[in-house]
Amino acid sequence: MKGKQLRQRIDFTLILAVTALVGFSIIMIGSAGGRTFDLLHITLGPSMKRQLLGFALGLVFATVLMLVSRELLNFLTIPIYFFMLLLLLIVLLIGIGSGAEGEEEGVHRWIQLIGGFTLQPSEFAKFFIIIVLARFCDVRSDRINRFGVLLAFGAILVLPFYLVLKEPDLSTSIILIAIGAAILFTAGLNWKYILAAFLIAGIGIYVILADAYNPDGPRILSEYQAMRIWAFITPEKYAENYAYQTLRSQYAISSGGLTGVGLFNSSGLIPVPMTDFIFAILGEELGFIGCSIMMGIMTLIVGHIIRISTMVRDTYGKLICVGVATWIATQSFIHIGVNTAVLPNTGIPLPFMSYGPSSLVAIMGGIGLVLHVYYHHKMQEELRRSPNTETGGTQLEHRFGSY
Repeated sequence: MKGKQLRQRIDFTLILAVTALVGFSIIMIGSAGGRTFDLLHITLGPSMKRQLLGFALGLVFATVLMLVSRELLNFLTIPIYFFMLLLLLIVLLIGIGSGAEGEEEGVHRWIQLIGGFTLQPSEFAKFFIIIVLARFCDVRSDRINRFGVLLAFGAILVLPFYLVLKEPDLSTSIILIAIGAAILFTAGLNWKYILAAFLIAGIGIYVILADAYNPDGPRILSEYQAMRIWAFITPEKYAENYAYQTLRSQYAISSGGLTGVGLFNSSGLIPVPMTDFIFAILGEELGFIGCSIMMGIMTLIVGHIIRISTMVRDTYGKLICVGVATWIATQSFIHIGVNTAVLPNTGIPLPFMSYGPSSLVAIMGGIGLVLHVYYHHKMQEELRRSPNTETGGTQLEHRFGSY
């Protein structure tokens, strides 16, 4: 393959935008961790080194996914699904609570690996579920609105959803549902089912709120989850416990103003600053301008992925792109919403920005899937322009699908 031909198949716009955000995140993680350095004397802290390692692994992962054949992805879909369920079961049995930082009672989210590293299966569940659901809908695109097909789709999605919810990890469970809903909608779900889903969701929200307000105590929610809802509604009443993180985050963001207090000059009072509240650190140190730049790049990434979904000709490619775009957009919305008190407090990383090698490698896997779609779409375009379109096209579509 010629070098020029290879370059035309690679989406450098997406790669550069993602690299810019990750580079931005390395600096913010260092600042959140209390590092101070100048350009001539850079010393990377342990968290920064781990994040860089995560990005390097993520780039390798994305490159492999970009070049892998469609045929192989299709073949691996069922093993991928059961591997995902196995990881989610293992973490419930032997998982620890807070990664490398220690355990939380009743919480199982990380699997301890050698060398002090940890693996968070729920982060990779988002990546795996996109592959599985996109393949499921692609094969059944002509009968997606049949009751049996919808029932099977729901069964495939509800198993990982339930296992993640048991960790417990409510925010990731919500992301899985959002990804599934977006893929199903794009696959051609009838509006009557969409309206029914909104009705069920509305009833579900009412039931949850009613349970939180139950004078005899919650029966569906845990006591901790119910108090999170109460703290969201009346944060001042719970300023010393359940609303502590949210109020601190609001204070940090508001103190940043237009331009921020300066890089590496945060107050140091924000809890979990490198992960669940990295946006608050960004707002405090770089102000409205810094937040706007970060959100602009994030919007560029999501918009670019959606644009790719409109370019490709096959259902599978479209669903992959929609799933990844929904993942990034929904997770970003929840993280920023929690940091600005628009949503109740639930811990979730900001894509590409928050510290967490598992989260970064997983989201880079999602980017790799989009690069895969783009790469083979460009390959198909080259084939259509070539003199041997009729013969070669048939062979290529058999191997890769009609991108």
